[in-house]
Amino acid sequence: MTAKETRYTISALARKTGLSVHTLRYYEKEGIIRHVERTQSGRRVYGEDSVACLIGALCLKQARVTLAQIKEFFDATVQGAESLPLRLAMLNQAHANLLDMQESVARSLKLVDFFIQGTKEAIKASEDGRNPDEAFPLITRAGIAQLPTIMMEDGKLAPDMPSLISSLDK
Repeated sequence: MTAKETRYTISALARKTGLSVHTLRYYEKEGIIRHVERTQSGRRVYGEDSVACLIGALCLKQARVTLAQIKEFFDATVQGAESLPLRLAMLNQAHANLLDMQESVARSLKLVDFFIQGTKEAIKASEDGRNPDEAFPLITRAGIAQLPTIMMEDGKLAPDMPSLISSLDK
């Protein structure tokens, strides 16, 4: 450790990351967080290497990589260049997972934007003395109704945005 390195107690790292102390201990026990030092009294001290492992693990976890796979990835790093193809394959899968998530979020964002616009139109209709349920019939007192969906290539259901927009034009 260098003299300038930032070091954290387990409670300080928990506060900084938003993770519980229990989770940090579990990650250490499972070999996810590495390079954890101990004080003379046995308390955990996390340095930059430990924090780097944790940040990498949290990134992979966000990409829907399991803790077992994260441990496998970190274990593979010890093998050096021999494990580079395995690590690349794991990172490519994490990347693909994130792209899937990005597409899903983009679809949801379009739908929420659509509902925001429709709700604004319903508010305007109400202010003009018209029936808001007629101005935006997809969200009524009965809830969300008549939401056309299509089956995507990946087998997931998604809103059929052209049909939604054309239904409002009628």
